[in-house]
Amino acid sequence: MTRNPIAAAMLEDRGPDSLDAHVRRLMKDLDLWGYHTRLSKGSEKGWPDWVIVGNGILYRELKTETGTLTPEQRAVGSRITRAGGNWAVWRPRDLLNGTIARQLAHIAAVQERLFT
Repeated sequence: MTRNPIAAAMLEDRGPDSLDAHVRRLMKDLDLWGYHTRLSKGSEKGWPDWVIVGNGILYRELKTETGTLTPEQRAVGSRITRAGGNWAVWRPRDLLNGTIARQLAHIAAVQERLFT
C-alpha cells in the first residue's frame, strides 16, 4: 500500500480529479476507445470497469488505494486472464507512477519514451 497522500485521497470514479476522470483524459489524448458501464444494475457482477480498445484490448478494474476486489471481480479477472486477455487493477498509485499512461500508450502505438 502506498503512503502517498495524493493517491490515498483520490476517489475511484467521482469528480474531476478521480482516477476514472484521469483515465478518460488519457484515453482521449491517445485517441483510444473504451467502454464503461454507466449503471451496473442488470449487468453481470464482476465485469471490469473499463474495456479499452486500441492495438490491443485492456480490461481494467479501478480501485482506490484501499479498495478491495469482490469475489466476482476476482473470478471474472481470472477468466479473462486464462482466456489470454490483459486484465488488471488500476489504483491511484498506478496513475502517479506512470503505469496507466505507459499501458495506454502501448495499445495506442505511441512511443513509451514519451511517458518516461
